[in-house]
Amino acid sequence: MGSQLLAESLDRDSRFQAVPVSAAANTLDILSAVSAYTPQVAVISADFEGRTNKGLQAARALYAHYRNVHIVILLESSTRDSTVAAFRCGAKGVVCRSQPLAELRACIERVTRGEIWANCEEAEYLLEAVRNAPSCDGIDNDRIDMLSKREVQVAELAVQGYSNKQIADQCGLSEHTVKNYLSRIFEKLGVSSRLELLFFLFNEGSGLSSRAGGPSVSGVGNPIEIYLKAAKEGYAAAQFIVGLALLEGHGVEKNERSAYYWLRMAEENSSAVRQRCHALTEDLKTKINPGEIEALESNVAAGASKDEILGRKPVDFFKKHLPSIISSDRQAS
Repeated sequence: MGSQLLAESLDRDSRFQAVPVSAAANTLDILSAVSAYTPQVAVISADFEGRTNKGLQAARALYAHYRNVHIVILLESSTRDSTVAAFRCGAKGVVCRSQPLAELRACIERVTRGEIWANCEEAEYLLEAVRNAPSCDGIDNDRIDMLSKREVQVAELAVQGYSNKQIADQCGLSEHTVKNYLSRIFEKLGVSSRLELLFFLFNEGSGLSSRAGGPSVSGVGNPIEIYLKAAKEGYAAAQFIVGLALLEGHGVEKNERSAYYWLRMAEENSSAVRQRCHALTEDLKTKINPGEIEALESNVAAGASKDEILGRKPVDFFKKHLPSIISSDRQAS
């Protein structure tokens, strides 16, 4: 009903001829409609049919198949995440549903001309996303200077999450050539994986390499430096603690951008740990008596409710656990 009413409203404007597509349509139906009507603009709701972001999935597919169709995304609310997600999925303009219909009409007209439509707040969200994206731009490092223009392009796409095939398609290269480029990039920068490449570009871009590389753990120093060292080595728990410390400004200068990065890294790595733990415990269930499993699960539930980290300030965690960590490191050395 909303789709029909919106189409009728736009159709009354002499500048537009609107064709509604059922809200129950799937992505294939939307692509078929675009093929049949060849529109200049597709107006898609980010959320419809009771499913969050279904519209964004349709927009991404539409952008992949019909680059000449300009996409406008209707947002339930123009938050940072929803705005950035809409443009990442191919939108040329975004309009919040709470705005007057005149805003949507203006957006469609401007987008048809090839312009971008976003208000000042939404534009700032996009600028922030661009600034936070890993990049070689402006990094003063001799190893970065060793990269060719094409190697810089491949490196930036790699740390932004693109697969070798996607990089090959964007750069007009073969997948084999992309692999060769990545090998040379890793060798020149002294890294061995995409994750290490991401760490390298993030740290260099944030100026962390010179001040937060982490001294020898045998010295007490600043507690956060010990966790930062472990975080850079890929330990999810350390990444979580560093993220909290940066978020709240405990033991280190408050930095929301760095906090976001480390908390997201902790989230990604924790998912992998969770999957691995689940696989291992499922295997162990076949070797342990069911009664014992039930008792162990009760202990796990009781232990999880104590919550040693969440809800507490990182500085409290440091004070409680730092002495034993330093002692263990000294014994190991």
